[in-house]
Amino acid sequence: MANVNLNRQEPQKGGRNGGQQEIAATRETIEFAPPVDIYENQEELLLVADLPGVTPEAVKIDYDSPELRIRAERAVHGDGANVAYFRAFRVDERIDSSGIDAELKNGVLSIHLRKSADLKPRRVAVKTN
Repeated sequence: MANVNLNRQEPQKGGRNGGQQEIAATRETIEFAPPVDIYENQEELLLVADLPGVTPEAVKIDYDSPELRIRAERAVHGDGANVAYFRAFRVDERIDSSGIDAELKNGVLSIHLRKSADLKPRRVAVKTN
């Protein structure tokens, strides 16, 4: 399996809250670093983030090699506050930037990062003279 460098950029301040790292809080917005699971196979990296209550329109994913940034926001009913989610990852430059796809289903964001062809395993034919 290829060794792909994926470094998490952790928030600089905050405490634990329901499995989410609180980054900062103001009267209007509470920011969290959502938990993210990372999986790898021969074809891709898969990042899975919990974003409860977030709609697909409220999710922004930016890839500016080598950094992948995930941002999302949702309103909290009743008190007029917002919850903002943010995570950043340093991704190996051997990811095919045209092969990044994402989907949000039932509060779970899945981001597929396709590996470049040079990272995929290949079989080498042995020739005879």
